[in-house]
Amino acid sequence: MLPLWQPLDLTRVSLTGGFWYNLQQQVGQVTLGHIYTEMLHQGHLDGLRLDQRMHRGRQEANNWYWGGSIFWDSDVAKWLEAASAYLQHHRDAKLETLVDGTIELLAGAQQADGYLNSHILTWRPRHRFKNLRDLHELYCAGHLIEAAVAHRKATGKETLLNIAIRLTDYLVSVFGAGSDQIPGYCGHPEIELALIRLYRLTREQRYLDLSRFFIEERGTKPHYFDWEAVERLDATTFRPNHPVSPYAYMQAHAPIREQREVVGHAVRAMYFYSAVADLACELRDEELVEVCKNLWQDLCKSKVYVTGGIGSAAENEGFTKGYDLPNFESYAETCAAIGLLQWAHRMLQIDLDSRYADTMERTLYNGVLGGLGLDRKSFFYHNPLASDGSQHRVVWPWWCPCCPANLARLILSFSGYLYSAGPRAIAIHHYVSSEASFPIDDQDAFLVTSSGFPFDGAASLRFESVPGTSFEVLLRVPEWSGDYQFAVNGEDVAPEIVSGYAVISRAWKSGDEVTARFQMQVQTHFSNYEVIGNRGRVAISRGPLVYCAEEIDNASGLDRMMIDPEKGADLERVDGALSEIVSLSVPGSIEEQEENSLYPISAPARKTCTIKMIPYYAWDNRAPGEMLVWLRHGR
Repeated sequence: MLPLWQPLDLTRVSLTGGFWYNLQQQVGQVTLGHIYTEMLHQGHLDGLRLDQRMHRGRQEANNWYWGGSIFWDSDVAKWLEAASAYLQHHRDAKLETLVDGTIELLAGAQQADGYLNSHILTWRPRHRFKNLRDLHELYCAGHLIEAAVAHRKATGKETLLNIAIRLTDYLVSVFGAGSDQIPGYCGHPEIELALIRLYRLTREQRYLDLSRFFIEERGTKPHYFDWEAVERLDATTFRPNHPVSPYAYMQAHAPIREQREVVGHAVRAMYFYSAVADLACELRDEELVEVCKNLWQDLCKSKVYVTGGIGSAAENEGFTKGYDLPNFESYAETCAAIGLLQWAHRMLQIDLDSRYADTMERTLYNGVLGGLGLDRKSFFYHNPLASDGSQHRVVWPWWCPCCPANLARLILSFSGYLYSAGPRAIAIHHYVSSEASFPIDDQDAFLVTSSGFPFDGAASLRFESVPGTSFEVLLRVPEWSGDYQFAVNGEDVAPEIVSGYAVISRAWKSGDEVTARFQMQVQTHFSNYEVIGNRGRVAISRGPLVYCAEEIDNASGLDRMMIDPEKGADLERVDGALSEIVSLSVPGSIEEQEENSLYPISAPARKTCTIKMIPYYAWDNRAPGEMLVWLRHGR
């Protein structure tokens, strides 16, 4: 029997201060407006007017997709979800007006039968569901459904939810195993997890059934994508050079219950596995749980960067072979890291094991946050672990603007990832200053968390009110923690550690306080020999943060440096151009350049130096220059 953990969502948790509260304020006040302005300029919103004349100037200027991008609707939907998450805890009349106006555009574009996709309706009206492999119709629908659920919870309004339900009911009638239905599925998974999210809000069984159909139909043979290609007279060979199969790109190479290896496009894989985990939870399907666990093990064994980034190759925006994790050429798309975090969070509800929360944390503070500039309006689409100084964030990745709104919706909804409630239990996954309510014996308990993460390892939880019964408090012990200590009302306790969580059970009273301190020591990471680019190198972390060296703090030619972390590191808490951070100064040496000989017969002279390092997420926010995560190791 699967455990019954339920995440506390945004309606139960609000942030109160510290790193994450400040970040949410900045994203809500800066990033949301920036994204809306860019969507307005690029034509996303005018596209919802279904008028070809609204597109032409922008189409010629951008020289991009004919008639606007096939996935623009998804960007609008992700922005709506992000804005809704912000409105959950903040009154902002201007933002609410923009949200309502955007919903009106969607309502105006929706057809009488419920169908809604601005690109198809404007430019390809006869192509409705004729190319599920490529045209992202169901992907866009999925993001709209997710936005509708978030908007309903945040505002109580039914406007966007009604649009999503009409669209979803239309999809229920069109797709399935019936003789008059389409037995297909989307080339880019997303609709599957969105349908389960809508089912959890409405409890309408047909939405869960359609998600299950899409999940279990994917990868069956003969391939639906082959059939639809014949129907539209498309003889083009689809991705013939993929190392696994043409359809591994979209996780359609085999039915999910037969999959054992993570392959293909990284974002598509993460969204699909997230939906599979959700379905396993809803159906209490132990076989699907084992599939997810096997795929998780394959991913973590050889396909994840030390920053939590995934998907090393630009050619397929995804996975190649195991241990293929180059640094300069790393792709590691921001949306893929977000997808990994979402999958890990779902696995955590099924199997309360700290390895999932540890991955969430490492990915969040490095692979995800690195995608957003400190100005809160510049973005990385992909995230290298080394740079010669030529790669920089852009104010808008016009070729595929999926990451900005995806970053915004994750950051603004992050309070929904912090806690889970179980039968007579509350689990704390991430230590973030916040207030939360959770159910115990059909009554609400309230707690307040205070935290110094990610720069300080101290945290405390105070129960404001609790029922008069016993329950368990489970506190994650981070994998990076050295020594750790727990106390209840000032008295040290030594709780049992179960799957990486400290379990404290007692009859709690209002005013009781739990304090935790995790040693944030500087750690040196070595790499498996099979990762060619990391041989003879080490990476440095402290707490959840991976560190990097930048040219601006050191010198050009960073690869001439050798780091010697065994001698220790000095910490400095600074508040300046990079906002408040903890920087590291680590002993090392640097080669003196030999300019007169191409192949000298003596070793280059070296002199001692101090290598300054900053959190990886903060790189490329000052002067352009080189960057390295994996530094040569030695004296």
